[in-house]
Amino acid sequence: MGLSRALTSFVYQTDTLFKKYFSYCLPSDYSSTGYITFGKTNNNHIKFTPIPTTPQQSQFYDVVITGISVAGKKLPIKSSVFGKRGGVAIVDSGTVITRLQLEAYAALRSAFHKEMSHYHYKMASPFKFLDTCYDLSSHKTVEIPKVSFFFKGGVELELDVKGTVIPVTDSGHVVCFAFAPNGGHAAGAILGNIMQRTVQVVYDVEGRRVGFGPAACT
Repeated sequence: MGLSRALTSFVYQTDTLFKKYFSYCLPSDYSSTGYITFGKTNNNHIKFTPIPTTPQQSQFYDVVITGISVAGKKLPIKSSVFGKRGGVAIVDSGTVITRLQLEAYAALRSAFHKEMSHYHYKMASPFKFLDTCYDLSSHKTVEIPKVSFFFKGGVELELDVKGTVIPVTDSGHVVCFAFAPNGGHAAGAILGNIMQRTVQVVYDVEGRRVGFGPAACT
């Protein structure tokens, strides 16, 4: 289903019904249930960040990243590092793994790996683009550091643990950090569907804003 800001998308074709407004929650795993709704709903718990104005309207849902934190510690990354357009990233439900500009990814990976240093590190995964993996088979309990993204307008999105790491073996004992670099310095960031898990993502197209609300699928 095409839900972009293109004039041919479902969003624009149903404008008179739903006022270019929809939201969804992607579940924590394939055995759980999520939802998608069209039209305005109660959004008192939603924090909105503006879609930046551009000379020619983008067909994507752009947001401006202002920072990232790991275990409550803000990373020393300039907002301009997140993409060639001054920190603008794309929120994309069709992309699986979140892709970050190389320098931003390196800082995030380093901070996460430091917090996970007491777990057994595996150099490679079955999916070669996931380069930060851990074998947790010898641990009865595991504590995954919290990762948060910050957006223009003071909006914080704290990721669910299943939006931070993903299992890559049938046993679930080996997990990988669910982020990857997005090419060279010119590439922008794409916020994929893994990091959106359990989050209510609201698209107010008419209001030119994207919103986030935690623990929404339940």
